[in-house]
Amino acid sequence: MTKIKLPVFFTCLCLLLSCKPSVNPGGLYGKWDYIKIEHPTHDRPDIAAAELKQQGASIEFLKDNTFVIMWGGNALSKGKFAADGDKIQLNENLPDGTTRSFAFYITKISDTEITFETKGNENSRVTAVKE
Repeated sequence: MTKIKLPVFFTCLCLLLSCKPSVNPGGLYGKWDYIKIEHPTHDRPDIAAAELKQQGASIEFLKDNTFVIMWGGNALSKGKFAADGDKIQLNENLPDGTTRSFAFYITKISDTEITFETKGNENSRVTAVKE
């Protein structure tokens, strides 16, 4: 009996560990207000909810697969996005007419809250709630 339980246990454990949040574009549509920005791998200070609210920090995903990130009443970033499993691939339109591509990796998502982060030296983790 123990010989059967051990493989079943490891199979279940592997399945649980391999589960990642998955997103589809329909679940993203709408405006998400930032409530926390963390910087887990460097010394930049985290940004608290009060400051984010004062700045009007948000990201909006539109049904035409465009996005806009707002900060201080201005569009900080905009372009196209694509939902791809546990990440949101962004193609940002830069002022000089070129584009920059990067990803937000989703660590948590529900109907009302999302947490995503960028990777690399200057990574940030953002938590946002849906309006």
